[in-house]
Formats: sequence, C-alpha cells, structure tokens
Amino acid sequence: MSKFKIDYFFEKDFSVSRMIEVEDVAEAIQDAKDHEGVIEFTSEDNVFHRFDTKDIKLVTITEA
Repeated sequence: MSKFKIDYFFEKDFSVSRMIEVEDVAEAIQDAKDHEGVIEFTSEDNVFHRFDTKDIKLVTITEA
C-alpha cells in the first residue's frame, strides 16, 4: 500500500488536502473520481471537512 495526497482546489487560493492509502496511483485516481456530490473526511490534523464537488476547480494527486 502507498500513501497519496489528494488536493482539492477551490476559488481564491483555497485548497484542502486528503491523505489516502491505496495500492497504486490508478486506485487513487479512481477514489477521487468516485466521490461525486459531497465529500466528507477528517484530515490528519483532526479537522473535519465537508464540501460539494461542484465547488472544486482542480484536483491533483501526488504520492506522499
């Protein structure tokens, strides 16, 4: 298993990052695609995030 960071970028230089652990980058991409509608998660620094995917302008995935 590898760790990947998914960055969600919104308006005006605001972004949120989510860490996931999957087998490879293809699974990380699929995970990002599977989240349609509302995304909810608690980040590594214990902050709860909830947002609608329609507000996302850009998504990037990098190996952590």
